[in-house]
Amino acid sequence: MNAEEQMRKFPWLVASFSLNAAFVYLTFYASVFVLFLDELHLDKTQIGFVLSLFPFCGVVALMVAPWVERFGYKRTFLWFFATRKFIMMGVLFTPLVLAHYGPSAAFYFVAGLMLLFGLWRAIGETAYYPWTQEVIPMATRGRCDAILLITANGVAALSMGVASYVIGHGTGLSRFMWLIGGAVVVGLVSVGLAFPIPGGAPVTGR
Repeated sequence: MNAEEQMRKFPWLVASFSLNAAFVYLTFYASVFVLFLDELHLDKTQIGFVLSLFPFCGVVALMVAPWVERFGYKRTFLWFFATRKFIMMGVLFTPLVLAHYGPSAAFYFVAGLMLLFGLWRAIGETAYYPWTQEVIPMATRGRCDAILLITANGVAALSMGVASYVIGHGTGLSRFMWLIGGAVVVGLVSVGLAFPIPGGAPVTGR
């Protein structure tokens, strides 16, 4: 893959990365998720436990890296980043769990989903970073990384503005369900935009 082809496909990476930022900020990464957990009437210890699952799952990267390399960076990223959206979609059933079984069951339900989501995220990111290093030319990596960060931060700020409006003008869990449901749709679109990005083929012969 030459530098010209890499730069021609770079806008797809920008679009995918930016929409993924919207998904991230509307689900597990920012204050929206903490407010959602608080709305479930979880205590601080339970909220802290759920949030700790994401960095904890990062340790699997060392174990899965050889498999990811053989399976292919692009294929691994697309598979795990797509299917993790459906795991996050499971959160939409939390109000039913809360209504029928109470806050304790809702805690275990959300914690189980987030553990699975965190594992999928760790495996997907294990593939993502080597793949993007292959896609972005070395000579322009600093400029390209800056473009990615600027656009992603802009989309993230817009997403938080929408989230603030929805949370401020709504009541109960339904406002979070709308945000998470919309984020899942945006997240799936972000994965679809990554399909035209080249590279990430399986590494064989090692």
